[in-house]
Amino acid sequence: MDNLRKYLKIELPLPLVPNPGPTIDDFPPPANDPIVAYIPELPLQIVDNHKLEVMIRQCLERKHRQEVVDIKCDTHLGIGMVHLQNCKERDHLVKIIESIILDSGEKNNIIIKFVSDLELISYVVIDSTNYRDLPSPKEVAQRCVELYRFSRSILCEQLSIQFPNIFRIVSNSLEELIEAIPRKTFSINGQNATVYFRADCCFLEELPGHTNINQLRHAITDQISQENTSTESIYIQYNQATTNAVVLTCSRARRWALFNSINLDGQRIQKKNSLPYRLIVRPIPKDLSISHIKNHKIFENTVDQVLVKNNHLVVELSNKIVYEKCVNQGALRVGDQYLFIEINNSKEKEIDAENWYETEMCKHVPDIMPFIRNPKHPILHWKWNPQAFQEQYRRYATIQRRGMTSERDRHGIDDNQKRHLLRVTVMLNTIGTVWEGGYRVGEREIKIKEDLLKTIVYDHRSKLERGATMSLFEATKVPYTSTLIKVVDEDCLYVYQQLVTQKCRPVLLNMANADLPGGSYRQCAGAQEETLFRRSNYFRSLDTDLDNGKSTSRFCCNSNCELEILSERQQMYPMEEFGAIYTSGLTIFRRAEDTGYAFMDEPLSNVCAIAMAAYRDPKVENNRLTRKFSIGMRKKIENIFAIAYHHKHDCLVLSALGCGAFKNPPKHIATIFKSVAEQYAGFFKSIYFAIVDDHNTGLQFNPQGNYRPFKQLLNEIELEPTKHKMKDMMIGPWRILNMPNPQQVTLSDIRISYLIPCYHGGKCNDIEDAQHFREYSHPSLCPSMGSETTCQLSNDEDHVLWFIHRPKYPYGSDCQLIRADVKHPKQFEHPQYIQVQPTKLVPCRDSINCLRQEDTDHMKTYSHPCPYAELCRQKISEPYLTHKSYV
Repeated sequence: MDNLRKYLKIELPLPLVPNPGPTIDDFPPPANDPIVAYIPELPLQIVDNHKLEVMIRQCLERKHRQEVVDIKCDTHLGIGMVHLQNCKERDHLVKIIESIILDSGEKNNIIIKFVSDLELISYVVIDSTNYRDLPSPKEVAQRCVELYRFSRSILCEQLSIQFPNIFRIVSNSLEELIEAIPRKTFSINGQNATVYFRADCCFLEELPGHTNINQLRHAITDQISQENTSTESIYIQYNQATTNAVVLTCSRARRWALFNSINLDGQRIQKKNSLPYRLIVRPIPKDLSISHIKNHKIFENTVDQVLVKNNHLVVELSNKIVYEKCVNQGALRVGDQYLFIEINNSKEKEIDAENWYETEMCKHVPDIMPFIRNPKHPILHWKWNPQAFQEQYRRYATIQRRGMTSERDRHGIDDNQKRHLLRVTVMLNTIGTVWEGGYRVGEREIKIKEDLLKTIVYDHRSKLERGATMSLFEATKVPYTSTLIKVVDEDCLYVYQQLVTQKCRPVLLNMANADLPGGSYRQCAGAQEETLFRRSNYFRSLDTDLDNGKSTSRFCCNSNCELEILSERQQMYPMEEFGAIYTSGLTIFRRAEDTGYAFMDEPLSNVCAIAMAAYRDPKVENNRLTRKFSIGMRKKIENIFAIAYHHKHDCLVLSALGCGAFKNPPKHIATIFKSVAEQYAGFFKSIYFAIVDDHNTGLQFNPQGNYRPFKQLLNEIELEPTKHKMKDMMIGPWRILNMPNPQQVTLSDIRISYLIPCYHGGKCNDIEDAQHFREYSHPSLCPSMGSETTCQLSNDEDHVLWFIHRPKYPYGSDCQLIRADVKHPKQFEHPQYIQVQPTKLVPCRDSINCLRQEDTDHMKTYSHPCPYAELCRQKISEPYLTHKSYV
């Protein structure tokens, strides 16, 4: 390049590697402006500038009698300049002689062509994998003109839709090009760009699946002698989705143009100047005529050939513009059939160690988002191979404990990071599967029913049902005579599936993260919620960022028991302390991690889940939650049961809520679950706790794991509903607000949370304070209060915190304050019906249900219980006491 620089009088830094042969210093330029003809392509076989100049001069002067003033060649750029006496001589050389043949002594003759104007081709490469933010060809051209001060506008076009970050630019001034060469890098729209000046471009098509850039680079440098080749003179980009590569070579590496193929592991790959305009159209219904596709208007009569392969077509076009329009459109319609258009059939390429796990995957950090921003990335579309995943995962499946060292592989990645990267791969394949709308098992195409998804957000405003006054019999009428609890060491989705096969209607607890949808699923942690996301389309419900332009049905439950469409201003996250998110219509289509996340032969559709977040790192004393967190956790669990019953589920699939990464003590959480389950006895047919001890067990807060404490406390317990009810007791999700008479109750609304819980619970000393009572909610009355049996848990710290207990009034049925002091009945326990004065009448055997209470003779003989019990206003009436008893 020195020759042409000095000849053109350009003051630029010298290159690191000097050209062989004499330089322009030995041949001073002529005094007058030269008349120049150009040699656009110098032979690659000869690298000695001076030798080439002499050969051209001798051939022109001896064979063609063409006199020249001077000749300068630069084999780095591959361009030569011939200085002539006048324009007539130049026209003769360019138009009459046109080209000459050099005798190099080799088999192939060397042809030298002459032109009066140059077309100089260079390539701009944008260093970005986010193809959505790439600059346009017009912007690239403007930036180059601005930076390099080209005197004329330049032509710029995108090289290929398969390599959208590479732009081909064409300029005409050799002087301006040589001046621009030292500034090979620049920025554009916040992205870095590199220019490969005067580069050759070729393509390698349908490379082996395990191919990577390093293999290609080694193969190329071996062919052109590695010691003389700078790494900056070769650029390689490999499109894993299409298994095609583009290679740019400049400077010394331009010698690679001498070779028409490359050898990769013994396989000969031919170089190509361009890629075919080939499309994949799928799926092709059996009854669809190929001619309908070939003649479709989208192809604008540019179809060269159509090949039928399995369930898709390979369509080759002759026009680049039409080809790119088809790729961008992505689909076509034939009758009522919608067919996808792709540039490759990536679904036929499996993810394996050679093309991903041991190569490309190791270049990334555990995060799905860089791939999501590039929806055409091949990892979102490649075929899943569960065996290949299992083989990789087993190598890194040892549970890491604190204090253990983690070995790093040759990429500097430790075992934990490798596991996360493997799960990233699963998550990306799951997202790609959902975006695609289905997957294949053998020859079967299985669809995912996205239209079933429905999401409901519950917060402090939400009211599930309104309260009502009804008979006690109706209020205590529950669907089942008992509720069976089982604790199993099984995958929660397996348990769910088994219940579905038994014709049950279960709901699944998603142990959610209050702040992030899916927890750390984007970084692919290993907890339950993240696993649910990897195995289903659950992310479409909770993570609005991944809607991919197709929003699902999302609602919020308001204070009128109605569902409102969730507006853009209303955020699902962070979840409220006692809030939850109910999702129906989920599709589970992957098996568990130990199967390699294999696709299910039959997906599990219309799965329902309740997302509820436990407290993170709650305060714990003596392996128990402190008062605030104990009461709060019970309220959270109550809401799970209330929402499940509201949506008419008959079974619950629960787990050790918060007993993993959130560090809640499992034995205490199991105790809270038992308390709430007793409250809901008979409301559900069965309750399953599916608990699998993982890497978050065996730690300080759960040394015995989570499965064992739950099993010891809850397994095989059968709960029966209680019939004894009083004011302030609970009937499932309802609180008894009043009992106008012994056979009638007024039930509360079912709310998620309308008052802040008093964290003193049943031990609150301010419960009689009107202001305090209006601002805080308090526990219900102990189910044993007022019954024939004394509460057996009155010394249990949890029980007395979760329920209100009133001491028995020492005067019992002789109490004279029960009507006079409104606070008195709240402070002391009294008999359900107070006996004010003995009666001489015989008790009626039909008791309060007697139908003959209007019969005067009957009433003279028999007594009946007063329906108003201790609230009766006629207790002081002597005639009334004659006929009514207070028992």
